[in-house]
Amino acid sequence: MQKEGARERITHACLELLNTTSLESLRAQDIMVKAGVSRSTFYRLFLDKYEVVNWVYQKQVEEIIRDMPDLKSWKEWTFIIHDYMREHKQFFRNIASYRGQNSFEEFLCNYFMGNVKRTSGHIIEKMTEEQQYAVYAFSLVGAHATVDWILNGFQPDDATLLRLLDACIPSCIRMLYE
Repeated sequence: MQKEGARERITHACLELLNTTSLESLRAQDIMVKAGVSRSTFYRLFLDKYEVVNWVYQKQVEEIIRDMPDLKSWKEWTFIIHDYMREHKQFFRNIASYRGQNSFEEFLCNYFMGNVKRTSGHIIEKMTEEQQYAVYAFSLVGAHATVDWILNGFQPDDATLLRLLDACIPSCIRMLYE
């Protein structure tokens, strides 16, 4: 229980701080002070500030999806998540601006690939090397497009972005995205 309380304080502090500062400027020490946790507690729960940010995003998305079990397609999922990102636009602009190792873009790519694995079940086990690479490539394109969308002030609109992403799905994996 105490561990979850510290994790919650850290993530809440990170959210608050990233509404006013960029990820590049944010220091793990800033998060520790705002959360009122020791250095050892912080590093016992998270590897670094990037893991905190990605954990916050993943938990929020999982909560949204858990509350909407009827989502049937990646397009519906995208609309819901984009609404969430727009509601928290300053936070997402501040984390998306960092493009280095452990970036939000890198996390999104891995998260998107994980979603395909979770939703495709037995199909993923039988995928060819070409299909596996296509999933990776499309996840990379989707992550990059999402970050650009955030940094460009959430332009274009959802329908246009989805149309553009849909046009990029490799034919060998289209069945995974229908």
